[in-house]
Parts: sequence; structure tokens; C-alpha cells
Amino acid sequence: MKSLVLYLQGLYSSMFVDIVEQFPSLRRDCERDASRLLSLAKSRGLPFLMMDLPDAGKHFDRSLSNGRLTKFYIAGNRPYKSGAVIPRLFKGLLLRVFDENGVLRAVPDVAAIRALRQLYYSAKKFKVTCDDSRTWEHVHEFFETDREVRLPSLNWDEDELDTGVLRNLHLGDSDSSSAVPLLDICNSSNVVDEAPLSRPEACHFDAAQRVADIVTAFLGTFNGTDWRAKHGPGAVADQRRTQFKYDFPTWPAKLESSFPLSDFGFPNYGLWAGFLTSEDVHVQYSAHEPPSRLIAVPKVLKGPRLIASEPVSHQWCQQTLLDFFTSRLEKTPISQSIHFRDQTENQDFARRASHTRSHVTVDLSSASDRLSCWVVERVFRRSDTLVRALHACRTRWVRNDIDAKSPQFHKLRKFACMGSACTFPVQSYVFAVLAISSVLSSRGMDITIANVRKVSREVRVFGDDIIVPVDGWEVLQGLLGYLGLKVNLQKTYDSGSFRESCGFDGFDGHDVTPSYFKAYPEVSRPESVISSVETANNFAKQGYFSTSDYIKTRVHALKRFCFMHVPADSGLFGWIDLFWTGNSHLKKRWNAQLQRVEVRADIPFGKTVRTLPTRESVLHQYFTVARSAPRFLQGDRLGHVLKSSTSIRRRWVPLPI
Repeated sequence: MKSLVLYLQGLYSSMFVDIVEQFPSLRRDCERDASRLLSLAKSRGLPFLMMDLPDAGKHFDRSLSNGRLTKFYIAGNRPYKSGAVIPRLFKGLLLRVFDENGVLRAVPDVAAIRALRQLYYSAKKFKVTCDDSRTWEHVHEFFETDREVRLPSLNWDEDELDTGVLRNLHLGDSDSSSAVPLLDICNSSNVVDEAPLSRPEACHFDAAQRVADIVTAFLGTFNGTDWRAKHGPGAVADQRRTQFKYDFPTWPAKLESSFPLSDFGFPNYGLWAGFLTSEDVHVQYSAHEPPSRLIAVPKVLKGPRLIASEPVSHQWCQQTLLDFFTSRLEKTPISQSIHFRDQTENQDFARRASHTRSHVTVDLSSASDRLSCWVVERVFRRSDTLVRALHACRTRWVRNDIDAKSPQFHKLRKFACMGSACTFPVQSYVFAVLAISSVLSSRGMDITIANVRKVSREVRVFGDDIIVPVDGWEVLQGLLGYLGLKVNLQKTYDSGSFRESCGFDGFDGHDVTPSYFKAYPEVSRPESVISSVETANNFAKQGYFSTSDYIKTRVHALKRFCFMHVPADSGLFGWIDLFWTGNSHLKKRWNAQLQRVEVRADIPFGKTVRTLPTRESVLHQYFTVARSAPRFLQGDRLGHVLKSSTSIRRRWVPLPI
């Protein structure tokens, strides 16, 4: 831990050298800032760099949005003089953005904003394992949040979902027992007086419900056999890593209604019929539904990311629904709002919004932990086959082996945890429906397919990242709050010239996204070295050459690796050489067989150890994946991955042009 602090101190010292080159007049201020920051890092350790500085960065971002800097009540940021709001730390740079009274300047220095955000956030995403106490705190919060989730109207806890009253459910229901017709017209007689709650008007709920019904009608009937099932790359709850995922240990009874074992558990009906007459029928495919397993994935020092590994049969069927949602999206009138595999749409919108101020970037707190079955059953009420499929592959229980003080087994109220293949697409559809309906409702537009398609062009949703026009924000905020979702107002920007979405940060049309230190280079962890090379390249692209050189020096100090220099944006692995000094430090040769010049350099190398089971389940894998991956036809990637590892090896590679 001490070496890690020293490494980060060296990185920050190098950053100040680069900042002085950008702002020569701030040399004395930067020297003082470097001294203060390094002293604070030495006395307070990693928490200051990875928690306090990012918290100060959030305060700075909020001040940019509000147009006025307020006092920092954060360690190391006391005012530089009595009565002032500008802190001592980074005073010179801050005064290029705000005046002495903390008011945003008419023309703030964008370069100073970018430098400040780089200083605040550089260590934010450094991969380090947090203290157990922080992990336990997050686990406790996970269960407390779930207990607050609204209970559904339908019987989601049972094996068979009764959808008899599904079409009578409505997003405007005041409780789980109330119901209104499928396409109820906005009418004051339907308003329920609820003084204690700041409830949106009934017409806003009606608009949201009608948009949801239109979208679901375009999605159509769900038939599992029409869509592609597959296994995800992650761990599963009811198998060890060494077990073959196509050998399903369980097939819960509730899966049968939407995902019959004969169609989804076997490669053909012949093997299924043979299985029914064999002795294994009483051993394999238990009807018991295993719980998902809560996992704490190291994220930042402040706390881990909690996800749930799903049972293998559930995960298999969830991927079918994922294929359905992604494939059918183009048929819906909201296809312009959602791009499942492309974040650049959200990023471009955020960039433009930071200049025009026409849109709000919305951030939700623990969106997946607060999305209820109550909301899901109403949004997709027009397709009972889809709701039944979502119910069938939803895991009802979660097992906790992390914190002994929290429940070991817990029946979930939320629709799904992070880790379910259904979480991301369902979130995207739900939030897109709410955002589009909010704009339509606020503008007084009729709820028609043409208008939904028109407004869809002005809304962008990627998971829980929402971008909505300013005039629809107030209605959307009310809908989200009343439906049990919590808006993170600290990271939601509805005014000023700052916006952030999907990893992009923009101010007045300029990119002010910082680069991040993510790993400490160690020989024993090749992935940390690969990450360090990428980090050095990112800083070099932003003009932080001293910082990039410092990282290179630490990698070279390992005395193990020899990387080639590559042109920027070449896609090759190596040190980006913006001034192209060449690769004279590497051995060269002429490859007569391939007719090219090659150099001997270290490159990442992935090794996979596979085993090929002799059971019929391999045939299931072949039929599942061979259609989209022709390499499977050769049989060189069939079977089960026992072990995979990343290493860095020296190879003869083509000389970069």
C-alpha cells in the first residue's frame, strides 16, 4: 500500500509539470499545490486521493452547472483566506474559472476546467480492494434498498404467473390493487387525491402507460424458440468454474411455461426423448430453483460493485430475452432512443447539450436495485407472453455469503439484480418510455405512433443513463420518483454548461473528460502492465507527456518488457509515439515467407485451456454457437474453458508503418 501511495504521488507530481507547461504564469501556484497535495496524500493516504479528491471534483462539477462555487466542506480544501470560497488547493486554476466571489466567469478557461478535473478524478477508478467494513456496508445497503421496493400486483413469487388482470394494471395505480382500463384516456375523474405524496398528474401517468402500450405492441408476442439462447462469459450460481455450462444441473419448473426443457435443454427432440426414458431422469434437471449468488467485485476504494451470478438455466433463458429485446428494437417507434451496443450516441448528445443547454443528463442511484416488478408488469402489460417469460427466468432468491450480519437467503422484491441478462434491456425500455412520455405530456402532444417516433429522436437512453429535453425533465423527475426510482441529483445536470453521460464529460461543447490511473504495474500481474501502457497512451494523447513518461519509466523499471512504438490510432499494442522516433531499440528481421519487415517485441497473449466433454451437451454447444461463429465448424473452440490467462510474450510482429 505504501508503494502504491508513492506511485500515485509520482504521477501527481508529473501532472503538475505538465500543467505548468500549459499555464506558465501559474508556476508558483502549481508548486504550492503539488506540495500541499503530496503532503495530504502522505498524511491521509489513499482515501484522500481516491475518495476526497473525487468528492471535491463532484462539488466542482455541480458548481459549474450552478454557475457559482460554494465552499468545499472536504478535507484539504479549506478557503485560502477568511470569508473566501476559493480553496487553497488549486487556487490558481480555480480563479481562471470562477472570480474571487465564486461566480462563474463569463468566459471560463476550458483548459483550466480540464486540468482541474484531471487532478480531481485521476485516481478515482484505481482498481483496489476496499476494506471489509465498506463491503459489508454496501451489502447491508443492498438489502435495505430491496426492502423498500414496491410489491407487485401479480404473483411473481409463485411458479405460475396469473396474468388474468394484467391488462387492467396501470402506471397510475395508487397501490397494487387498483386498476384502470388498458388505454384509459386522461380524465380528471381518474385522479386519486393523495396529499402526502407529491404525485404527478394523472395525465402524465396515462401518457406513460399509452407510450408503453404502443411500444409493447410493436414488440409483439414472445416465442422463445424464435430467438437465440446462449451462455454469457461470467460465473453462474449453481456450477463451479470447471463444470460445463451446457450440462444444466437444474431446470426449475417455472421455466417450463416459456422455456420448455425439450426445446432449450437439449440439442434435439431425440436426445430429449432418450433422456426421459433413461435412469438419469431422476438425477439431472432438478425442478428446484437455486438462488442467485451475491458477489462483491472490486471497484473503487469507496466500495465494491455488487452483482448477482445467476443460475445457469436462468442465465441461458435470459439471453434469449436479451436477443428478443435487441432484435425487435428496430421495429419499435423508440428505436432512435436506444442503442444497446453504442454509447457514442449518448456521448454526442451530452456534448451538444453542454453547449445548447437543451437537454438534461439524468443519473439514477442504484437503478437496477430499485426497478420493481410492479413497474415492469405495467410497462409490458400488453404482451402477456413477454411478462410470463420475464417472470419465468427471473431468479426469486439471492444468497449472501459476504456479510454474516445480513441475511444469507433473501427473497428479492426488485425485478432483477445486476448480473441478469434482462436487467440492461428492460431498464433501457422502461426509462425510454418514461422519458418520451414526459416530453409528449409536457408539450401537450397527442400520444400517437408518429409523435412517439418524433420525440424518440430527442431522447437517448443507455441502461440507466438518460438524456431528455429540458421541457420534459420536471415531469420525468416526478414519474421516476413516484415509481420508486431515485434520481441522483448530485450527478444530474439540468442547468449550466456541464453535462455527463456514458463516460463523457462536456463543458460548453468541449470534451473535459479526464484520463484515469487504473493499475499499479507489477510483473506478477500482466494485466496491470497492459493497463499501464494504455493509461500512458491516454495521457500522451491529452498532452500530459511528463505523466506519460513517468508511467513508462515505472514499466521500464520492471526490467522485463520491451514494447514497440506505434502510431496513434493504429490499433496496435505499444507505446504511442506522437513524434514517431521509430523502433530502433528493437531487433529487426526480414520475413521472406510473408515479405515483410518484423520486429521482436512484447505483446499481450491470451491462453485458454479447454476440455472436450464426451456428452451430448457438446452437440448442444455446436448447434447454439456455430451459426454465428464459423470457427466452431473446425471444432477448435468447442468444449469447456478450464482456465484462461493473460500474459505478455516476446514475438516477431510486423513493423508498424
